[in-house]
Formats: sequence, C-alpha cells, structure tokens
Amino acid sequence: MTTNLLQNKTDSATKEGMGLAIGDTDASVFACPACSRPLSEGTSRCPGCGTRLILGVRLKRAGAILALGVAIGILIGGASTAAAITLSGHDTASGSATTPVATGAPAAVTPNTVTPTAAPPLAAPPEYAAPVAAVSALSGTAVVDGRIAVDAATLSATLGRSNASSIELARALRSLAADAALGIDLASRLAPWTDAAQVQGGLDDFYRAMAQEARTGLRSSLSDTGAYRKAGARMLTVLSTMGSVDAKSRELAGTIGLELPPVVLPGS
Repeated sequence: MTTNLLQNKTDSATKEGMGLAIGDTDASVFACPACSRPLSEGTSRCPGCGTRLILGVRLKRAGAILALGVAIGILIGGASTAAAITLSGHDTASGSATTPVATGAPAAVTPNTVTPTAAPPLAAPPEYAAPVAAVSALSGTAVVDGRIAVDAATLSATLGRSNASSIELARALRSLAADAALGIDLASRLAPWTDAAQVQGGLDDFYRAMAQEARTGLRSSLSDTGAYRKAGARMLTVLSTMGSVDAKSRELAGTIGLELPPVVLPGS
C-alpha cells in the first residue's frame, strides 16, 4: 500500500511538470497566455514559462482588469448619485415656485374709482316718428301721382286733336280711373298716422274726384264723342289741383326726412 501511494504521488508530480497528459478531455484544457502551452484547468503556474495564472489569465492582467472594474463602478455610482441630487433639487425648486404661501393678512382690494355716468338718451331716427306702413303708403302716393301725370299728358294730347275718337278718350279715362282707385287705397293707409290727417284728407278728396269724373264720363255712349270730350276736359280741371296736394305731401315727408319720388305736374 505504501508503494502505491508513492507511485501515485510520483505520477502526479510528473504530470504537473509535463503540463498535460495525452488523452485528457479538451473541455478542461486551456492554452498558456504567454507560451501557448496546453495546460489543465486549475493550473496556477505554467511549468514551461513560469507565468502566474488566475483562472487562465495572467496574474498582472487579472489585477488590471479588477482595478478597471472598480474604477468604472465608482464612476457609475457617482454619476447616479449626482443625477439623483439634481432631480431632487429641481423638484424642490418647482414646488417652492408653484406653492403659494398662505398669510394671515387678507388680500388688498382696490376700490372701484370709476364713477358711472348716465348716457345721454339717443334720439330716435326721424323715420321712426311715424308708422312704417303709413310712411310706405305716403311714398306710394307719390308714385301714383307720377302715373297720373303721365296719363294726364296723354289725355291732354288726345283732346288737342280734332279727330280724336271717343274710344281713345275712353281709354285715357279708364287709365286715370285705375290710378284713382289705387290712390284711394294708399290714402286710407295713412289713417294710423295722426300727423298725416290733413294730408290724408287732401289726397282722398283728390283721388275720389278723379274717380267720380271717370265714372261719369265712361257712362256716355261711345257714339257720343262730344260727351267724352267734355268728360276729358272736366278731368283735366280736377288734375290741375294735383300740384297743391303733392306739395302738402312733400311737406309732411320732410318732417320725417323722407324723400318722395319726383312728379312732373300736368301743364308744367
């Protein structure tokens, strides 16, 4: 038994001196970083060149790697600490800037020193001093008077011809009768306007006189040309009073700033 122990110890020393025995597993073999000699795993010193090894790495290189790792760890730890301190300071500053400080004294209230002044009353536009429908009717009478002036000129020209027929005269009288009917309707719409009472009366009388002369003349037989000539002459007499009626209408329109359409009076 003593002989076997001595033999095993001798074989082990021989194996370490030679480096790697033939037949060992490749998974437990590494090359010496200095001389590339095959060494078994766990060898702390290369038997060929005498290089000190730690886990298959030179002792000096392993120390350098360890020192570099320590330095990197210190740098990363210092940067993380500085970032944490910076963020903490930023949050503190933000909270101080946005958080109001409550005080026991109430906020000062600035009294309102502006003294309100009463606005002057606005004057109503002139056109609103009368009912809108009545003002529109007054403008309409001026338009009707313009048509009457044209029909009056036609009747006057027809009577000026010695060979004018009763049919031509009747046609002129019918046109004037239609104008009179329209004028009577417009004059009645001035009733709500109290300031227009006098003008309304003058217009109504004028239009009704026209309507009466037209009805009287149109009752004559068309074979009686003389009767139509007399009816036409009487109509022109009534139409001659339109100037005074139109003047009063324009005077009333001026009180509310209304401009009536121009009318060329018969015989102008």
